[in-house]
Amino acid sequence: MRVRAVVEPVVLLVQWVDGHAIGALLLLLLAAACMLRWRAQGRAAWLWQDRRTDLRPGGNWLLAVAGLAATALALLVVGVQQSQSLQPPQGLMALDLKLQNAVSAGLPPSLQPLVRGWTMLGDLRVMGLLSLVVGLWLLWRRQGLQLLGWVVAVAGTGLWVRFIKVSMQRERPLDGLVHEAGFSFPSGHSAGTAAIFGMLAWLVARRLPPRWRGGVLAVAALLALGTGLSRVLLSVHHASDVLAGLCLGLGWTALVLWLTDRVEHGGGALRAVQAEAQWPLR
Repeated sequence: MRVRAVVEPVVLLVQWVDGHAIGALLLLLLAAACMLRWRAQGRAAWLWQDRRTDLRPGGNWLLAVAGLAATALALLVVGVQQSQSLQPPQGLMALDLKLQNAVSAGLPPSLQPLVRGWTMLGDLRVMGLLSLVVGLWLLWRRQGLQLLGWVVAVAGTGLWVRFIKVSMQRERPLDGLVHEAGFSFPSGHSAGTAAIFGMLAWLVARRLPPRWRGGVLAVAALLALGTGLSRVLLSVHHASDVLAGLCLGLGWTALVLWLTDRVEHGGGALRAVQAEAQWPLR
């Protein structure tokens, strides 16, 4: 009874989010905009103690990454929509099945426990706990801007995943090596790890000397790519699901980091918004 009492509210929350993901995302962005206005006005000053860093992306390459990832995701959405109802499988679906058979057939039984363990990195419970721990640490350290970026990147990715899954309603591959419920496209494990490990890499790298930063980014990429590959190896996602998830997590995180950098260091239209926020209200 106690387990049911805990699980039932979570199930109801997930069902509500599935039907209101875009509305929840808009509320999240509205709350973030209000927090940034507070920061510009000097309100809740105890929270905005972020230390500046020399870790800055050159030019607008983060914005370019977000655009390229969004374009790739859009192409995958179109490809899945056009091919998933065709019989026999054609186009992207046929390619997915060929890759699925080739990859899953090459997984020795002795490596299955390792792959099952690796895929747990993207489990909702693991990502939720990690997100909570990092968020509380940033709050304790009064790193308000980094905390805001963390919440928008991680929670926003999750809401995008729920919205696209419900919109696409793509079935999972048959005969998966682990049981998974829900729709297949995009892979939530892939999107979540891309967002969480991408943000973690940014949080860690900004606190390290330049010579260590490349290694941190490489480890984050390895963790996200390895988790995505594990989903294909376990036959719980098509390869295009994983690629779409990685594009979603990478693109959204890159956009959030670009905006965070603009707020932290000032520039462009955001500087005007910050200046306007400091004007007295009439």
